[in-house]
Amino acid sequence: MSARASRRWRAALAGAALIVGVAAQAQTPTPTLGATESQARAIIHARLVASPYKMSERARSGRIRYAIAFEPALSWPWPATGEQRVQVRDLTDATALIDVCVDCGAEPAPDAAELQRYLAPNAWIDSDERSVHAFARQHARGQGVERRMQSLVKAVQQHMNGPIAYRDYLSASQALASRGGDCTEFALLLAALGRAQGIPTRIAYGIAYSSRFTGESHVFSPHVWTQAWNGQRWVSYDAGLGRFDSGHIALRIGDGLPQDGAGVMSAIGRLKVIEATGVIDGAR
Repeated sequence: MSARASRRWRAALAGAALIVGVAAQAQTPTPTLGATESQARAIIHARLVASPYKMSERARSGRIRYAIAFEPALSWPWPATGEQRVQVRDLTDATALIDVCVDCGAEPAPDAAELQRYLAPNAWIDSDERSVHAFARQHARGQGVERRMQSLVKAVQQHMNGPIAYRDYLSASQALASRGGDCTEFALLLAALGRAQGIPTRIAYGIAYSSRFTGESHVFSPHVWTQAWNGQRWVSYDAGLGRFDSGHIALRIGDGLPQDGAGVMSAIGRLKVIEATGVIDGAR
C-alpha cells in the first residue's frame, strides 16, 4: 500500500469511528457516510433551517447580525473568524449574536505551525496528487492570493458539472476525477488546489442561505466552503455557490477530515435562526 493510500485508510477509519460515536451519543442518524443516496438526501433535508426573512443577494452583500439559538438548548463553541464575530447573549439558553460580513471578525493570526498544517496534504485535501497539481497549474491565474483563488473558484465551478450526490465524502482528487458530489467535494477540491499553489487553506462547516444543493428556497442549508490565508487574514471562497456572502454562518473550522465536522449536522438539526437584522430593507 502506498503512503498516500495508507494515510487515507487510517484517516477514514478514525473519521468513521468518531462520526458513528457522535451520532450514537446524540441519538441521531449517522451523517451521510454509509447511507444510501436517498437516506443521505433525507438527512440533509431534515436539517434545513428556516430563515426569518427572504434574503436578497443585495442584502447578503452587506452586514447581517443573526440571533441564533438551539432547541433544546446547546452550548456551542462558535468559531470567531475574520468574517464572523460571536457574542453569547444569554448563558441560560446559549442564544448567540453573530455578525457576518467581509471583515466583521477579529481572528488572531495563525502561528507558523498552524500555517504549515494548512499547507500540508492530508487524506482528503490530497494536494500532492499529480492530477490536482496539474489542474492548479492550468487554472490559477494572476498574481496574489485573491486573483488565484478566484480563478480557481471559477475553474472548479466549470469542472464540477456532474450530478449532486450527498452520500459520499470524496477526496479532492476523487472529486476532480468524478466531477460530481455536493458542497463538500467543491470545498475540498478548492482547498487542495490552493495548497498545490502554496496557499494555506482550511475548511468551514456550517450553514448557508442557498437553494443550490437542496432545491429549497428561503432556508439555510448545511454547507461547507473554503478559507484561504492571504498573508493578513483568512478569506472565504465558495466554489459550490460561487461566492461567499453574509448568508454563510460557520459552526466549525477544520482541515477537511470527516471527523472535523463531527457533531455539526446534529447541531444544525437543533439550530434556530431567530432574527437577521440588516436584511429587511433589501429583502422584500
